[in-house]
Amino acid sequence: MTDPLVEIKDLRIHFFTDEGVVRAVEGIDLNIKPGKTLCVVGESGSGKSVMALSLLQIIHKPGQIVDGQILYHRGRVAGGQFSQNGAVDIASLNRKGRDIRSIRGAEIAMIFQEPMTSLSPMYTVGNQVMETIRLHEKGISKKEARERAIDILRRVRIPKPERLIDEYPFRLSGGMRQRVMIAMALSCTPSLLIADEPTTALDVTTQAQILDLMLELQQEFNMAIMFITHDLGVVAEIADDVAVMYLGNVVEYSDVDTIFNAPEHPYTQALLRSIPKISATRQPLDMIEGMVPSPFRRPGGCPFHPRCTQALASCSTVVPSLTTLHENHIVRCLLHEETGEEVPRG
Repeated sequence: MTDPLVEIKDLRIHFFTDEGVVRAVEGIDLNIKPGKTLCVVGESGSGKSVMALSLLQIIHKPGQIVDGQILYHRGRVAGGQFSQNGAVDIASLNRKGRDIRSIRGAEIAMIFQEPMTSLSPMYTVGNQVMETIRLHEKGISKKEARERAIDILRRVRIPKPERLIDEYPFRLSGGMRQRVMIAMALSCTPSLLIADEPTTALDVTTQAQILDLMLELQQEFNMAIMFITHDLGVVAEIADDVAVMYLGNVVEYSDVDTIFNAPEHPYTQALLRSIPKISATRQPLDMIEGMVPSPFRRPGGCPFHPRCTQALASCSTVVPSLTTLHENHIVRCLLHEETGEEVPRG
């Protein structure tokens, strides 16, 4: 089994507001493998984006990491090799310090959900891509950075990059802006690329092109990808492993084939049942009743029990722990605690 590039252990992220404490992420254990794609799925409010932002230490106040570790193995490649730097606990780094700034963008990069809000309308595409390159590669000249920027824009299949490099983002289509975001993220060849719903605002044709592009570049750079999405069709296409999140917890984790063919958590099963089906006769959508509870008012016991059709009497009072069903398949559910082996917490 390939050793992980990133190990998230018992991660907890709270937002301290005037109305109370919001426990956005409440004890996540997760591994990201080098060269592989991990898809993180779950309804809005599950804590997916907050968890992803913590890997770059860009959670804004009043949010903060209150417990846990994010172990990034600098220099680890497929096969489990280490550099002399060893592992870095990102959760313990100062968010404004030199150490995290040396990782952010250069070794772990992120594509945000809406490129128009991530790209400055005041600067050209070239200025913004070149800024990333010059920030992390000291001594590189402006001319060399421009040549690098044109090359990476060409790699993400932007036509006539020599001309487009001097355009402003508002003059580009949504698909082109997203390609520029990918180019910025890949400009320093990161070990891990975090993609937070990067195709949500795109049409299906452009979405397919962006996904194909990301997978092609993943093979070229041998990078890991954490892909956050609501679209289970995308998950089936690109994922190696899948983590299903609900109200700040990972409730099920396994390889993509197991998640789709043998899901064990009631929430995962409900998500898969809710996928629209193509049939000769009209059928109503199989919806999950209710909504994700507010983090201000987390239910007791299992967070999913108020919406669960298989809930036991104890689900309202007992918090389920992580249980291993078999190799690489972990579930957090009282239905399986007696049949599985309890996983020790990091």
